[in-house]
Amino acid sequence: MAVRAAALSISAGETDLEKPRIRVRADGTMSAESQMAVLALGFGPQKRDAARRDLTEFSGWSPSLRFAGTSYGADWSTITGRARDLDENNGWINGGLDRRVESVIGVNIRLSAQPVHTLLNRDYDWRMTWTGYVQDRFKVWGNDIERRCDARQKLSFGAIAKLAYLTYVRDGEAAAEIRDNKRGLTNTTNVLLIEAERISTPPERTHLEGPELRDGVAMDGNGAAIGYWLRSGHPNDPNQSFAAQRWDYIPARGKTGRAKFLHVYSPRRTEQIRGISRLAESMVPAKMLDRVDRAEVAAALKSAILSFFIKSPGTTEDVSGIFGAPLDDASVDPWIGNYLDLRERNPVIVDGAQVHHLFPGEEVEAPARQSPNANYPDFARFVLQKIAGSLGISYPQLSQDWAGINYSSARALLNELWRSFLEDRYYFTQAFLTPIYAAWLEVEVANGDVKVPGGPANFYRNKTAICMAEWIGPGRGSVDPLKEANANNLDTAAGRKSTVECILENGRDPTDVMSEEVWMMEERERRKLPPLNHNVKPDAAGEEGGAAGGTQEDRDGDGVPLEGRRKKPPEEPEDA
Repeated sequence: MAVRAAALSISAGETDLEKPRIRVRADGTMSAESQMAVLALGFGPQKRDAARRDLTEFSGWSPSLRFAGTSYGADWSTITGRARDLDENNGWINGGLDRRVESVIGVNIRLSAQPVHTLLNRDYDWRMTWTGYVQDRFKVWGNDIERRCDARQKLSFGAIAKLAYLTYVRDGEAAAEIRDNKRGLTNTTNVLLIEAERISTPPERTHLEGPELRDGVAMDGNGAAIGYWLRSGHPNDPNQSFAAQRWDYIPARGKTGRAKFLHVYSPRRTEQIRGISRLAESMVPAKMLDRVDRAEVAAALKSAILSFFIKSPGTTEDVSGIFGAPLDDASVDPWIGNYLDLRERNPVIVDGAQVHHLFPGEEVEAPARQSPNANYPDFARFVLQKIAGSLGISYPQLSQDWAGINYSSARALLNELWRSFLEDRYYFTQAFLTPIYAAWLEVEVANGDVKVPGGPANFYRNKTAICMAEWIGPGRGSVDPLKEANANNLDTAAGRKSTVECILENGRDPTDVMSEEVWMMEERERRKLPPLNHNVKPDAAGEEGGAAGGTQEDRDGDGVPLEGRRKKPPEEPEDA
């Protein structure tokens, strides 16, 4: 009623609000005040549909231009807490995150050192010898049986990378401190993973928040992070009171430029300094699916428990009278007592079932099974497709529903996902793993365990050229190994693809494969076995060259196998 009265008063002119005055001159122009009034009403020739306010679709939708250089205030804590809760309690989200981590990082990501040997005045032979030695030393450090590469001595380097990437995807950012501790290894480098909420501005410095300090990140005049304020404990640690906690400043790099603190996130805005969970866009549909799941399970459980209802012909008063009165009461038919006594002495027993005896005239009625959503499978598929798209994985990976997938669709799906996995792997490994490798290598060079051209001093002059690296994760996978192997053979033979590239797609190190091949050839020769013939291809049943499952080789060495399948020219008849 109050709203209606206010509307009537406005229509009657009973309001203190000043109406905009729009005046048009005789020549068709308007004053500056009139133009501003027109713009305020949402009209004007410069308006695009996307900027209009009079469309129903845009009603009430006027988001502000939020500043990206903060952690989005209280939103960050809420979103991150919800993301972790989904990971802990939602099977779809938990499985989807695991599939993403398995595809991008895998169980034990491996270093592939890539020094730029031309800038170091060395040849390719030096590079391969040097990288093999460095990779072996890094492998031993990263897989130390006492886990001394981890500050907490719990994880191997591969497990550190896996957990850091999971945190990066789920929370939107990953953080770690690179420490130096003497634990019996010549290389003192170790990694301490840190939850991102510990990065915060100390209470006594909150008044200094500005262009050079935001949310615990200290920056220079260009906006580059130069250090981090780190809380000594988690803000919600019940064993450590807030008053006992302290804030330590950790520089991003040491005096030599060696990384001391790593903070990785994937920015969506140019001035963004903190990350947002990748699950933010899928939280609403995930919780919707949770509620529908619970309703479906509750309906099925209710239907299973309440299997039957008893429908009695008597009234409520009749039934209460039977149970309330003693059996010797004259108002109760004597045969009811005899009937109950007979059933008590001679019960009906059926294996695996309960048999309940009814009063005379009672009937059994089974309730109809009711589902809250008759189209639940289609609804669940629709929601899971949205969640899969947000996580960057496929719907079959998330739901484990592979029905209807053929070779063409699986191949297209794999190609699309593989580009996403490679992009994410390269970004994360270069921002998080390569700095750890560079910090480890700096100690190796300083100790004299690894030699670099020009000596230790030249390490700092050519640090990037020496420390460049790539990381070998899980392979691309194969939908049809035979078809893809044949395609790889054609591409390598035509020079469109290298053998190294094919090996990397399978998640193997080309150097390891080559070494294994050399050892195998030498071992077969030592045992007086014939060399392996790789130039073969499966043959169909009945084809020339053997029975089903046999092989035919390239007999004349022209690079064309299975020549027995080619149609032979007809033989010329002999002269009569």
